[in-house]
Amino acid sequence: MSDLKKGFTLIELLVVVLIIGILASIAIPQYFKVVEKARVAEAMSIISSVKSAQERYLARGGMYTSDFTKLDISYTGMTATNITTKFFTAIVNAGNCASGPCFQITATRHTANSSVAARYGNYAVTANVPDVPQVKMAAPSAILNELID
Repeated sequence: MSDLKKGFTLIELLVVVLIIGILASIAIPQYFKVVEKARVAEAMSIISSVKSAQERYLARGGMYTSDFTKLDISYTGMTATNITTKFFTAIVNAGNCASGPCFQITATRHTANSSVAARYGNYAVTANVPDVPQVKMAAPSAILNELID
């Protein structure tokens, strides 16, 4: 009769647990980065939608508006002064710049009772149209630059 025992030794199990821990420590930060990038896409979608609606409003009336209800868009949670979505609150300021009518839209990330990773904190995505037609992110750290790459 053979006296073979089948199974894993404690050392083999510890090595497997260690390998899984190392892989998880690499994968979890990447997961949060991908999730936050998806949430930034929500802000970019709001900005794009408002920009298109503002251009149509400008074509009809010759100026931009600070009142979301005057635009031909609809969001759940939209009021005259802001658009509140699951992850962002957007506000718009319209006026006249040196080159003519302009507006600025800012989408600020909700941080209260949310799953914002502490690494990203509170930040805002701002677009100035048409004087500075680019999107800038204001944040407490340079880490957010990786979100819009």
